Amino acid sequence: MRLLPLAAAAIALLALSGCARPISLPPAEEASDPGCAEVMVRLPPQIGDDSLPVPLEQRDTTSQGSSAWGDPSAIALRCGVPVPAPSTERCISIELTSDGTVDWLEVAQEENVWTFVSYGRSPATEVVVDTSVVTAATALEAVSKAVDRTELVGACT
Repeated sequence: MRLLPLAAAAIALLALSGCARPISLPPAEEASDPGCAEVMVRLPPQIGDDSLPVPLEQRDTTSQGSSAWGDPSAIALRCGVPVPAPSTERCISIELTSDGTVDWLEVAQEENVWTFVSYGRSPATEVVVDTSVVTAATALEAVSKAVDRTELVGACT
């Protein structure tokens, strides 16, 4: 009979040790947009390429319409940010194998942290990348297939 409480304690310890703390991200203004749900269910569980020793695993976050990868977080994504107006910011087009493209504006760069917002898509998606861990191209290529599910309302020229 003493084995039952010991087994329960062991199971509880294993359950707790396997849980990483969620990444705290503020929700985007339109995180509840149905287009964000389409993005969230199509995000990759891992992001990585040959330059990384191991792929970055997807992490739980504290807000709707968001995701993160890596421990500590190297990539953070929030869907439902304001759709950007026409801009002179640098635009990067990610070509998809399905004959489509997803455009991204580079809206901020501070040392190794770069921020991109999808352009010509509604709802818009923000991706923040720690480029000391993973390249921006790797991060954007990984999430663009999911973001391609949002409504196309324009494109970079």
